[in-house]
Amino acid sequence: MVRPGKALAAPQLLLLVFLCLLAGGARASPPTDALRRVSPRAGAGGLCQQLLLPQGYPCTEHTVQTDDGFLLSLQHIPHGRNGIADNTGPPVFLQHGLFQLFWDWSWQDLAEYDVLAMLSYVYTVAQSKILYVGHSQGTIMGLAAFTMPETVKMISSAALLCPISYLDHVSASFVLRAVAMHLDEMLVIMGIHQLNFRSDMGVQILDSLCDDEHLDCNDLLSSITGQNCCFNSSRIDYYLEYEPHPSSTKNLRHLFQMIRKGSFAKYDYGWWGNLRRYGQLRPPSFDLSSIPESLPIWMGYGGLDALADVTDVERTIKELRSTPELLYIGGYGHIDFIMSVKAKEDVYVDLMRFLRAQQGMHSSY
Repeated sequence: MVRPGKALAAPQLLLLVFLCLLAGGARASPPTDALRRVSPRAGAGGLCQQLLLPQGYPCTEHTVQTDDGFLLSLQHIPHGRNGIADNTGPPVFLQHGLFQLFWDWSWQDLAEYDVLAMLSYVYTVAQSKILYVGHSQGTIMGLAAFTMPETVKMISSAALLCPISYLDHVSASFVLRAVAMHLDEMLVIMGIHQLNFRSDMGVQILDSLCDDEHLDCNDLLSSITGQNCCFNSSRIDYYLEYEPHPSSTKNLRHLFQMIRKGSFAKYDYGWWGNLRRYGQLRPPSFDLSSIPESLPIWMGYGGLDALADVTDVERTIKELRSTPELLYIGGYGHIDFIMSVKAKEDVYVDLMRFLRAQQGMHSSY
């Protein structure tokens, strides 16, 4: 989870931050009005009440409806804990990674429907182009969404932490074990539509993946993400109060397809399913070269990351028409970019420099 108050402490840039955390039933039955503003005290489960207001951050809840009829929750943080409300800066949109979503869709649906709906809402309210910040799966969604003209026209710049579009060189032992066991296909055959590691079934799945012969899960986080140099392990109990949320089986299967095929493409429904949905036997690829050269992009990635491998990141960079600004930290892993005890100095100073530079160039409509 991105912690915006500390990561983005500049009041002008935090004028209109919509922290997108699609958790705890964010997709619900649509109401009569498609866009409605919700008081932060309305409802017991709002993330403003649970996480942000108790920490002293101003926060209001917003609800957005997608074109396919689902409701999404967004949290608006107008400024930092000690900041003063200001209306001069552009909005910053933060998009989280995996295990914040659930039910029957993949990151493709999130990129094509959810990101479009949320950005459209922010764009309309702020009357300003948006600075997009994503981590991990939030970068997959972002890069896919940026290939869509109707979405990328609302973006002034993008900052991508641990960027992923290809997963050919994933080295995380837990992930490779799950792929080798065809965990995604097993879940489909068993009729399990979401993977919840907190459930009895989830615990049984973990037990089957973690055995002394094939995989040591004593350090489960490292097994999933690779080593992290600077994660504060004493805070793990706090993080586990909120993470991980379930993720859909379809989303897991889509990610495993990327690993097996080495592609950055839409979900593969099989030949007949692809013909029905896409009009062709194979799923279409997302063309990174279609992202406008004029879109400024910043990327932060690490040498220890077992998910966003350096080789895959370099392939992504090569396929872009523009030349992104790069921050490479050889000793950083996948989680370090958002939870390192040194992230402010190592990552966010440069990230804020990029965002401030783009703030001066963003345009309103």
